[in-house]
Amino acid sequence: MNPGSASVRVGLAFVAFVVLASAIGHFALPAPDAQNLAQTLAAPSLGHLFGTDDLGRDVLSRTLAGTWIDLGVAFGATYLSVLIGVLAGTVAGYIGGWPERVIMRLADVVIAFPFIVLVIAVVAVLGPGIKGAAIGLVVAGWAFYARLSHAEMRSLREREFIQAARTLGFSHRRIVLRHALPNIVRPSLTYSVSDTVLNILYIASLSYLGLGVQPPGAEWGVIIADGQQYLLTAWWISTLPGLVVILVGIGLVLIGDGTADRFRVNRYRLQRELAR
Repeated sequence: MNPGSASVRVGLAFVAFVVLASAIGHFALPAPDAQNLAQTLAAPSLGHLFGTDDLGRDVLSRTLAGTWIDLGVAFGATYLSVLIGVLAGTVAGYIGGWPERVIMRLADVVIAFPFIVLVIAVVAVLGPGIKGAAIGLVVAGWAFYARLSHAEMRSLREREFIQAARTLGFSHRRIVLRHALPNIVRPSLTYSVSDTVLNILYIASLSYLGLGVQPPGAEWGVIIADGQQYLLTAWWISTLPGLVVILVGIGLVLIGDGTADRFRVNRYRLQRELAR
């Protein structure tokens, strides 16, 4: 079995387990915001597998509800960054001239700022909330994909199949979309899986700092922040949701590593076939 395939399967199993548990928990567990002051700070038990918080809310229900927010925003921000960055870098690398200079200098300016500082700056302008956090991740994240795609396009535009397409009179749009992009986008998609892990951590961190999802919203960073003052007496409020974040992160990292391994294997096979 290809090690990359095994890694992808294990990673998918981890992520699918959390997503499936979230879907089932929506129907089987109490509402995330349902309070029961008679059971405040209750330890994990069969009735509350992750225990309860200071307002008697079920921590497992809140953790699983936060899955949709964190994964949804992380995937949305990541792949919107991929779309913008790949298109911008591909166009810059293909056209050249002043459009290339403008796009790539803008990407250089974005990359010059520390990622989280730029995200916080965008949130400060737009105001705290999940919308500002998502826009901040896109504003700070597209530039890397632009540079990666630009470098790939620069190496492709002199290749024989691109030159042949130009000779045959194909439109620039057809050359870029049908001939260049399929060869450019794969490295970006491979990296994007690992980038999603970082975006999950950034979303949770922003919410923890009060810049993302606002209390009493059920989000991983908010839940962990709510439980920090009870770490010595009610450790489960912060610890168990943190373990779920780690599980999802490990799953996505395994998917990313497995995808990268398969890409390298396929690329090696292609080079070997071309060398024959």
